[in-house]
Amino acid sequence: MKNLPNIALYAFGGICILQAISFLLFIESIVPYVFNTTPEGLEIAVLMHYAIAPLFLMMGLVAFFATTFELESKRKVILAVIIGYVPLFLVFNYFMGLEVMNAGVETYILDIICFFLSLVAYLSSSKRSN
Repeated sequence: MKNLPNIALYAFGGICILQAISFLLFIESIVPYVFNTTPEGLEIAVLMHYAIAPLFLMMGLVAFFATTFELESKRKVILAVIIGYVPLFLVFNYFMGLEVMNAGVETYILDIICFFLSLVAYLSSSKRSN
């Protein structure tokens, strides 16, 4: 599985870039299905997604560009993804308990897949680098 780090980086990068594009193009139609709140709350949710869309674009591009790095540098980028997912999953767990959110595990399935793919890629590449 020599290409597993690249596969993980492409998957993470692709998902981040697609999320950034979807936030910019479709968030106004998505937000009412995800949030149970007032019109003002929905507007805040839309604005917050517009604000984080460039962040997702940056993360996706970093992951894509990292596919050309040496193995040890790829491992560091993948480790950063893994570390970043840990508090994100805590936030997701909190969101699932809120009445204002229509969020379940299925809402975060792509993130769960990316996390486990990154974890497997990181662990498998550490065996080769030693």
